[in-house]
Amino acid sequence: MKKIGIVSLVLGFLALGLLPRPVSAQANVVTIDIPFAFVVKDTKLPAGTYKITKVSELSHRISDLKGNQEVMFITQPTTKPTPVATFTLFFNVYGDQNYLSKFFHQGQTSGYLIPPTAAEKELAQKGPVTTKTVPEEKK
Repeated sequence: MKKIGIVSLVLGFLALGLLPRPVSAQANVVTIDIPFAFVVKDTKLPAGTYKITKVSELSHRISDLKGNQEVMFITQPTTKPTPVATFTLFFNVYGDQNYLSKFFHQGQTSGYLIPPTAAEKELAQKGPVTTKTVPEEKK
């Protein structure tokens, strides 16, 4: 009888959200310095410090710290063979244009891919693509 009471109490706390929950391995907000102008979706953003916020499982927002620039974007799951040492952004580079293409959280091999826009696909057909990375600097 005592066991049933304890189980009921624990279930009650769980239902009310009063028991501690496991901490997610990935942060919901990451702040990172991007030293060059870049494009997210079809929006060109200047070099600066940005926050990337997880809005939902596959939806994110990037915004500058002043609140002047903000872009919402949808992502797809992606993987890479080895984990990154710190949170890292990957950019596809076409000439002088840098398109944010994916990002990975520290220690992870799974990350988020930003599907290319029609404009980016057109640039990819015209010439070679290189990749640029921007790792988060720990302070």
